[in-house]
Amino acid sequence: MHPKLLFGSMVPPDPARTGFDEAISKYRAGPGTMMIHLALDDLPKWTASDVLRQFAYVHIAPNMAMMNRAYSEAMDGLLPAVPVIVVGQPTAIDPDRAPNGKHVLWVQVRVLPAEILGDAKGEITSTDWDEMKYAYADRALEIIEDYAPGFKTKVRSHHILSPLDLERGNPNLIGGDNLSGSHHLDQNSMLRPVAGYSRYKTPVQGLYICGAATWPGAGTGAGSGFMLAKMPAG
Repeated sequence: MHPKLLFGSMVPPDPARTGFDEAISKYRAGPGTMMIHLALDDLPKWTASDVLRQFAYVHIAPNMAMMNRAYSEAMDGLLPAVPVIVVGQPTAIDPDRAPNGKHVLWVQVRVLPAEILGDAKGEITSTDWDEMKYAYADRALEIIEDYAPGFKTKVRSHHILSPLDLERGNPNLIGGDNLSGSHHLDQNSMLRPVAGYSRYKTPVQGLYICGAATWPGAGTGAGSGFMLAKMPAG
C-alpha cells in the first residue's frame, strides 16, 4: 500500500499525529513508466550477442549520460527523446508461457513524466497520454529494432499501458510510478517513507506498512515484508 493512499484516504486524520501526516503528504512520486506487452513469433535477435536470447531481462541504456539526459527531460515534463528501456523475456526461461514456438515479451519504458508538457524530440505534439501513447510506444519499439533488427516483423499482437493507464488500474502507481516513490536521498534508505518510521510501524496502534515505499525500497523482492515478518511482535 502506498503511504499517501493509506494515510491520505483510508486512515482518518488524527491531530495527535499531525507531524507524521504532514510528512507523508509531502512524500513524492518518482517518474512514470509505460508498459508494452507483446506476443511474438520469435525472441529478438540481439546484435550484441545471441546469448542475450537466454536472459530474462535486457536493459537498453547505453551509458550514464543517456540515462541522465532521459531523467532530466522527464523531470522537465518532456517525453524523453531516447527513453530508458527494460525488455523482459519470460519465455526465454519459461517456454510454457506461450504456445509452442511462440514467445511473449514485456517492455518497460522507464523514466517518463506523469503530465506531459512537450516532447524532447519535437515529434509528438499531443500532451495527452490517451492520445499519444501509441506514438510513444512506437518510439520505444524502434529503439529495440535498432538493437535487434527484424524485431518488429515478429510482433503478432501488442497491448500498451501508459503511466495514466497504470494508475487507473492500480491507484498505488501514482503517476505511473512503479517504485512507490522517488528514491532521492531525503526519502531513501532509513528515511523511507519518512524519518523515524523505517521499521514498518506507523503511529496507528497495530498498523504496519511495508512494500517498496519502505526500507529497503523498490526492487528488493518483497524484502520489506520478509523483514517485517521476522520482527518480534510489539
